Amino acid sequence: MTATAQPTTLPDGRSLLWEHTGWDDPRAQELRAAMDAEIGPRYAALRGSAPRPAQPTTEDVAVVVLALVGAPATVAATGTLRRLADRWEVKRLFIDADHRRFGLARRVLARLEEAARERGASELFLQTGNRQPEAIALYEREGWARIDVFAPYDPADGISVCFRKALTPRP
Repeated sequence: MTATAQPTTLPDGRSLLWEHTGWDDPRAQELRAAMDAEIGPRYAALRGSAPRPAQPTTEDVAVVVLALVGAPATVAATGTLRRLADRWEVKRLFIDADHRRFGLARRVLARLEEAARERGASELFLQTGNRQPEAIALYEREGWARIDVFAPYDPADGISVCFRKALTPRP
C-alpha cells in the first residue's frame, strides 16, 4: 500500500490523497459492493440467468487505486488495473455517490493510465455496459475509442461497450 506524498485539493477545498492498494483491500471491496448494488439492477432483465465474466483476482490485479477525500479521510473512489495475458484492462471504476461531480472519475482513470505506463503498457482496454451512459461519456471525453466487444465479453448479449486507448509515453 502506497500513498502519494502530497495531497491535492478538490474544487470544494477538501484534501485528496491517493493510495495504491490490492484487490483484497476491504475499503475497495466496500466500494465495489456499492457499485454492484447501484449498477446491477440496470442489467438484471438483460442478463437473466446468463453467467457474468470472471471478476479480477488478486493474481491478475496490478493495482487498485483509492481516492481518499477530506479529514478524516473518506474512501471516495476506486479503480483497478488488471493484467491479462494479452492486454491491460481498466476494471471496476466507481465513485461513491456522495463524492460525484468533483472530477474524481477522470482523476482515477488518469491514475490507472499512469500505473499502466509505469508497467510498460502501450495501450489499455476497458468494458462498460450500454446502460451506463455516464461511464460511456467519461471514456469518450477522455480520449478512449470504441472498439468491437472483446473476450471474455459476449458481443451477442447486447450489453457490452468496449474501448481502447493508446498510451503515449511520458518524457
